[in-house]
Amino acid sequence: MNISGVLVHARPEKTEEVARRLEALPGVEVHAISAEGRLVVTVEEAETRMLADRVVQVQDVPGVISAAMIYHHYEADENTESAWDPVPAVLRTESGNEEASK
Repeated sequence: MNISGVLVHARPEKTEEVARRLEALPGVEVHAISAEGRLVVTVEEAETRMLADRVVQVQDVPGVISAAMIYHHYEADENTESAWDPVPAVLRTESGNEEASK
């Protein structure tokens, strides 16, 4: 599961409408709204590509001036054996560089 925090800046006179439209998008939740047109939003999607597409959809909502992803977290779910390992297997040898020097 990918979870992202997005700061959305909307036209102040369109803030409520923008919030309604955002809440209608799958995986999108609005947590806070300011009078100046700023919205704190989370986006949840299973795949990273889908998450990126959803953030683009947020940006395309009429009345949105900008949408900036300010936080991203990946969490393995129960269907995934283990979380993604950022260290390549070649670097996880007993001597440390045994495979890398070949």
